[in-house]
Amino acid sequence: MTAKLVTFIAITGLLTNNAYAYLDPGTGSMILQGILGAVAIGAASVSVFWHRVKSVFTQSSRDSETSSDNDDDKR
Repeated sequence: MTAKLVTFIAITGLLTNNAYAYLDPGTGSMILQGILGAVAIGAASVSVFWHRVKSVFTQSSRDSETSSDNDDDKR
């Protein structure tokens, strides 16, 4: 099955015609805008996630410090 698929793809690749396609400058700017938007969304997502993780560890360390302070006061 795999050998037939590879053979089919190879033959199809050899029989292609030229497309004579044209990419105008507007298309390039749209691609660039999409890439920059994806980078901005990724940075914002990482930022939100990082603050959540950081707050979990910061809160748990504060709780442990508070509980150890209370234990010292009871003695």
